[in-house]
Amino acid sequence: MGHNKIVFIGCAVLGKDIKHAAKRLGLAVDFNFLEAGLHDRPDVLRQKLQAAIDAVSAAGQADRIVVGYGVCGRGTVGIQSRELPLVIAKVHDCIALFLGGAEAYRREFTKYPGTYYISDGWFEEKAVPVSQRNLQAWVGGKRIHHREIARQYGEKAADHTIEFLSSWQKNYQRAAYIDTGVKSGSKSETYAREMSRAYGWTYEKIRGSHDLIDALLTSTATTDDLLFVKPRHVIEFDAVSVSLSANPLWAEKQEKGNRTLISSEDRQLPLQSHRAALGHLGLGIDAGGTYTDAVIYNFKTGRTHCKSKALTTRWNFTIGIGQALNRLDPNELKQVALVALSTTLATNAIVEGEGQKVGLLLMPPYGIYNPKVYPHEPKARIAGRLSIAGEEIEPVDKEEVQTVVRRMVDSDGVNAFAVSGFAGAINPGHEMGVKRIIREETGLSVTCGHELSNILDFTIRATTAVLNARIIPRLDRLITNLEKALREMELFAPIVVVKGDGSLMRAEMARERPVETIFSGPAASVAGARHLTGLEDALVVDMGGTTTDTAAVERARVRVCGTGATVAGRRTHVRALDIRTVGLGGDSVIGREKSRFTIGPRRVAPIAWLGSKVTGAGKALDFLSSRLRRFENSTRSMQILALAGSADDLQLTGMEQKILGLLEKRPHSIDELAFRTEVLTDRHLALGRLEENFVIQRFGLTPTDLLHLTGEFKRWDTAAARQFFGLIATLSKMDETILRQTLLETVTRNLALEVLKRQLDDEVDPEALHSCPVCQALINNVFSGGNGRYRIHIDFKRPVIGIGAPIPFFLPQAAALIGAKAVLPEHADVANAIGAITSNVVIERQVRIVPGDGSGFLIEGLAGARRFKEFGEADAVAQKEVADMVRKLALQAGTSARSVTIEVEDQLPLDAGGNPIFIGRILKARLIGPPDRVDSDALAVPVA
Repeated sequence: MGHNKIVFIGCAVLGKDIKHAAKRLGLAVDFNFLEAGLHDRPDVLRQKLQAAIDAVSAAGQADRIVVGYGVCGRGTVGIQSRELPLVIAKVHDCIALFLGGAEAYRREFTKYPGTYYISDGWFEEKAVPVSQRNLQAWVGGKRIHHREIARQYGEKAADHTIEFLSSWQKNYQRAAYIDTGVKSGSKSETYAREMSRAYGWTYEKIRGSHDLIDALLTSTATTDDLLFVKPRHVIEFDAVSVSLSANPLWAEKQEKGNRTLISSEDRQLPLQSHRAALGHLGLGIDAGGTYTDAVIYNFKTGRTHCKSKALTTRWNFTIGIGQALNRLDPNELKQVALVALSTTLATNAIVEGEGQKVGLLLMPPYGIYNPKVYPHEPKARIAGRLSIAGEEIEPVDKEEVQTVVRRMVDSDGVNAFAVSGFAGAINPGHEMGVKRIIREETGLSVTCGHELSNILDFTIRATTAVLNARIIPRLDRLITNLEKALREMELFAPIVVVKGDGSLMRAEMARERPVETIFSGPAASVAGARHLTGLEDALVVDMGGTTTDTAAVERARVRVCGTGATVAGRRTHVRALDIRTVGLGGDSVIGREKSRFTIGPRRVAPIAWLGSKVTGAGKALDFLSSRLRRFENSTRSMQILALAGSADDLQLTGMEQKILGLLEKRPHSIDELAFRTEVLTDRHLALGRLEENFVIQRFGLTPTDLLHLTGEFKRWDTAAARQFFGLIATLSKMDETILRQTLLETVTRNLALEVLKRQLDDEVDPEALHSCPVCQALINNVFSGGNGRYRIHIDFKRPVIGIGAPIPFFLPQAAALIGAKAVLPEHADVANAIGAITSNVVIERQVRIVPGDGSGFLIEGLAGARRFKEFGEADAVAQKEVADMVRKLALQAGTSARSVTIEVEDQLPLDAGGNPIFIGRILKARLIGPPDRVDSDALAVPVA
């Protein structure tokens, strides 16, 4: 500007010191002092300070404005710079300015928290003569005199009022005079001594400093103690650092809201043309918890040529997959060019609490570690800290990591690890370093939080990493079994796997990131439901053997839960369709505990299947009949176990050998196993590892058994189901017909309730239905058809599409309860497999540009911690790098598509004056393409 002038706007108590400093520094400063005490009235302070700043900015006769306040009761929060920059101290109040900085203030506070500070400037502006201490008091910035109160309300009222207003004295124990060198032997020092005597405080003289005041007058950049506020910025309060920060005000000429940019590296063919290049036939497989479905689909005609179903053999998926493939047309099977797999394996493993044991290593923020925040064992905090910007504060300690992981392996039986560190999504260096150390020390698999999520919530990233590490062997085994089954049929087509968001990824990627297949099955079912019905606005209900999943289709799209899927009460960072999952299926165990029946969430195989497939089931049932009174309080130990697979890979304990020896002869109930092995209670049976490794299979009463009894479903041994159900009915002292109907109605009502909850999910927390007596009464009225006084109806405006093998038996009645239209499309029983083979590769990533500390901009979500002076530069880099990231991931996932769409969303809340404040720009990059390069060697592209 050429005039090199500073304007000071601040509290009058700083007057003597700021003038003294400016003169000593030889600075040309115009002074504008506001009355003392405004910090007690933050709103008034903000109003007067902003008006003064506006006036100076409008005049345009200065280089910068120095603000003589700190946080001051947050009275400076919301202050805006106009055309001139502001400089303000990042301190609590003016005391730190007199002492020379926040650190000096902290030292004095630690020594004497209850200190009343007095400076020369304060004395001249606010001091009350000690002799008058009982005759006047301050209320905010206003002085109240005893005589004025007495004149209006009497002496007694005046005495009480002044006494009350002077009660602040009890909070102090010291009067301290700050000698800043402005005066020597001043009246203010004498006043401080008198005050300490009058109130019974300690007195102390403290040496002050003008270091911070000097810096305030001369600095033109943000430091640890000062905030330099660029033009068109607003001062905010940073709760993390408990200090001041600045965010840009969005210029009116800038675009507001969302806009879409297209970034295309080269031209690409339409999706259908890409698919044609794959060959005209594809094989879709859905490996569910109960059934394995398979379809052959024609890409050119859009039709399903043939389909098949087989029971899932969880102890060896090859058997079930092979059985399903053997029922397809062998000639068409040989022409298959692509295999797409969807599976409920990951979801079911988490819902049922299965998986390998994982050790969790944490590098928490700020060095703060609260074990209760991370509900997982075993876990350990290790060295290695990053700032929120991803800059290293403390390095990783290699020897510590080696010691911790070796202890977890030796003492806790850990056979996989998860690593999560604060700011790992911004700078993954620490997590990657720990992973290398663990692999070198143990050779075990390691999952890092940054590999699965670029969302910043460190705690949830840790949960996601644990879940992924836990289920890696499960999905690896499934893919290996699938490859083996395909090879046996001389089918060598590449394999893709459906992710939880309905998109596809290569099998190799799925082996490393199985947690991303959470909701793979229901995601494929939603895609299949859309494909089979063409409906663009509907609810989709997928009822399998283990779970029921519900999702909403709106405008032909299913909303993705960008903040992370929740499975079995565990919040994750897994990008998945916005789906509700509950442990309700055709094979949900029906139990009776203390006279109450429950259905699910655990899955067991039906008694009808046991009776038809396993020799000796009748003897196990007879044993239960002979000891029926033992199960009056609980039917859990009535569940029956039978051999399912081999224990060759396990080193068996003595108890495990006994159990397998008995089961090799015939099935046994849990109660009979306890009896034969002579343990005190069935809780002492070693069943965990045998079930975990599918050596044994658990059987019990299920909705599938009840459907056998009604004759609606006839596939296995109805007599065995009837015998077992008869025992349950005897225990409950209920007529068998009434009990059977009651239980089936319970399944129907639970299904209807899940559909209703999914509808409510967009508005409220639907789980509150269970804790609200009024809600319960209303729901009971709906499901029972009303009472003699009133009846409540629900009228669903969109249809409910039913998917899955059990769905025809329950959805029509469930939909009727809530006034919905049930749609059961052709091929609904294999919709998941159809959805799998008709899906695409979809890669989505996002980054965020945020204001830096005081000035400049940072990009969150990219490796490293880079700062940019100008927004335009940060925006250009963010767009290019997020597009490159998506293209690399797309190639890795198996598509040649290159066109990336970037959706830009500016976060612009309004301040109190209605002005938009820039707090961040989110760039969401998306690429969609067919899986046309899943068999290319060029796909193994490393992505940080």
